[in-house]
Amino acid sequence: MIAPEAFARAAADHRDAIEAVAAALRAVDPAVWRVPARPGKWTPAEIAHHLILAYDPPLSELSGGAGYALRIPWWKRRLLRWKFLGGIVRRGEFPRGAPAPREIRPRGDALGQEEAAGRLRESAAVFERRLAEAHAARRVRLNHSYFGKLTPPQTLKLLAAHAAHHRKQLPGAPGGKERG
Repeated sequence: MIAPEAFARAAADHRDAIEAVAAALRAVDPAVWRVPARPGKWTPAEIAHHLILAYDPPLSELSGGAGYALRIPWWKRRLLRWKFLGGIVRRGEFPRGAPAPREIRPRGDALGQEEAAGRLRESAAVFERRLAEAHAARRVRLNHSYFGKLTPPQTLKLLAAHAAHHRKQLPGAPGGKERG
């Protein structure tokens, strides 16, 4: 059984990361909201959509649905867990250039800044609440496309690191990319 303190710490880190990225989304200059920093890169609007979509597969899995599809063989998942998961979970180091699982690639029309920030906060809060409920009731392990089954604290830490990783890509964010 996972210690309640580990879940509480991971949940607090997750909430902090989501609040920071929601504030950064609101702070993006509206003139660049739908403009990629460089050709072939996502716009701030697409980054926001991607972050919102990241909650759909684990929420589906908590409800008995499919969750993330496993994209690589078991031995590659073990290698990726060994090489990257510890850095993500313990230090928030998200690897650059990691491909987004298909389920969470942005698609369709993008939301406005306020709506995107609000939807991200709502999706994160719903997920955290549902995960806490499931974790209190039974042993929970959620699939990730590249790492396989993750504990609730690992899942929350991964989502927090993911949000922080993308916050840095937003123009005007502290530690973020500048346009020019």
